[in-house]
This record gives sequence, structure tokens and C-alpha cells, in this order.
Amino acid sequence: MAFSFDLAKEVTVEECDMIYDTQFHPTRHNILAFSTIEGRIQLIDMNGGTNNVVMDLKKHHKGSPIRKVRFASDQFLVSAAKSVKLLDLNTGQVVRKIDNCGQKIYSLLIVDNYLLCIGDDTGVFKGFDYRIDRGVYMEVKECDEYISDLDIDESKRMVVATSGDGTLSAFNVRAKRMELQSELFDAGFQSIRYMESKGKVVVGAEDGALNIFNVNQWGNISDRFPIRGNTTRGQGMCSIDGIELINDETIVVGSSDGKLRAVSVQPNKVIATIDDCVSDPQNIQKHPKHFTRCSQLTTANNPDLM
Repeated sequence: MAFSFDLAKEVTVEECDMIYDTQFHPTRHNILAFSTIEGRIQLIDMNGGTNNVVMDLKKHHKGSPIRKVRFASDQFLVSAAKSVKLLDLNTGQVVRKIDNCGQKIYSLLIVDNYLLCIGDDTGVFKGFDYRIDRGVYMEVKECDEYISDLDIDESKRMVVATSGDGTLSAFNVRAKRMELQSELFDAGFQSIRYMESKGKVVVGAEDGALNIFNVNQWGNISDRFPIRGNTTRGQGMCSIDGIELINDETIVVGSSDGKLRAVSVQPNKVIATIDDCVSDPQNIQKHPKHFTRCSQLTTANNPDLM
């Protein structure tokens, strides 16, 4: 099996110190949304030339850093800072605002056409019905630190969450309860993805290891794969801050040493690396042909398996 990354495009964003998050449009795959630490959201045409900005929203959350941006559908864009805003892309108007009591939102997950989930800096997990103005759908406080990442299974029932306190928590969003929380690990958990074809959930940690859980067995890991990096963060290793699936066998991870790595899961092996990031790829997003990574905005070709 041969595997390689090819750099497809790098985009320079003016008046921006850090890009927090990116996501491709679900049907117009040339359109990319990104959010910044300055509180700005832009939609850009990746096929465009120098004038590639489709929409520019400055101080969309009154200047608060926007940690997450997600498309809820072709029409609606969701962003999260200290509140969640639902933007109608056809009109450019905010049609829904959900406050989070002044707490910064760290992670955001769009579950379906009515439910979204957030994790905030204080370790609170919440679910909202974003179609209507009403209270919280569910709320659980079981994490001692920020909730760093969220993912959900194919049945849209079980949300798994990672926390900086070094735990994985599983929330049943249909029954509105927490099912189980893992034992406490020494290193904070930063990223998480289901690999349902293998019956696994993969968690990236601050100590540079991939921690692998069996689905529905959340108490402890079934396997662990350290990925060594070049930084001093996390006991001499690199924090794994982003994970995305390539296929049923392989993931791509972004680490604090500025590298993207394609990793085979069970058997555990790094099979390709791209190392021209200038800083930590905190977020990775996939579309049919490319991956994006930030805090700089760069696209890499979706690698071919041969």
C-alpha cells in the first residue's frame, strides 16, 4: 500500500493572527468557511483568484474569538464563541442566538437538523434544539476542565467527548444522560473520532499518544499508540490536537509539532507525513479531494491509497 500527501494550496489571510477552525461547504466543496481569534468569519472560494472572499463577517460575536464554525446545512452556518449563532447564508442574517451564560465554548457538534451540542471551558456539556427559542435540551457537568472535542456515532445517539482533565465521557443525547466516563489519564485529551468499522474510538492526547477505546467500553483503553514529535510539550512529545478519518483503516492527525500524519489503526503505524506547517494544526477538516489544517490555512490533497 502506497500513501502520500501532496500540498494543493496555501491561502494567506490578511489581518489575522490565528485561524481557529475551518469547514468545507457540504455541497459546494470549493467554498471554505473559517473563523479567527479576532472574532471574524470568512467564506472563501478555494478555486478563486486574488479576490476569493465570498462572505466576510467581522466581529461576528462582538469581537470574541470564534473557536468553532460548522455548516448545519446548505443554508445555515453555526458559529460558537461565548454564544452560538445560526446564520442564514441566503440573507446574511442571524436567525438564532443561544447564550452560554458568558462561558467560552470550546467544542461544537451539529447532530442533525435540530440538535447541536457544545462543550465549554468549564467542562459543561449541553445540547440545544436550535430550531426554536427555548431552554437547554440537556446539560451535564462531569468534567473538571474544558471539553476539547466532540463526535457522534452513525446512529446519532451516543456523543463522545474529550476533556483537558484526561477523561472520555459518553453522553446519550436521546436519553439525555451521561452513560459513562473513563478513568482519569495523566495527559489531557484533545481530540476524538469514531472508527465504527473497527468498533473503536480514537482519542488524541497531550502526551503525543493515540488512546484507543472499544465502542461502548468507555472505562479504559484497549490499545495505545505513541506518536513522537519534536516539541517539549507533554513530556517531550507532541500533543495530538486534531483527528480526521481518511477511510475505514486510516486517520490523519494534526500535532503540535506542526505535522500532519496519516496513521493506520490496528495495525498501528505512521504511514505518511507532511511537515510544512509553520504552527500547530489545531483543526483538520476533510472534503472529497482535500484536507485543511490550521492555525495557518493550508490545503493538502486527500491522499490516494493504491
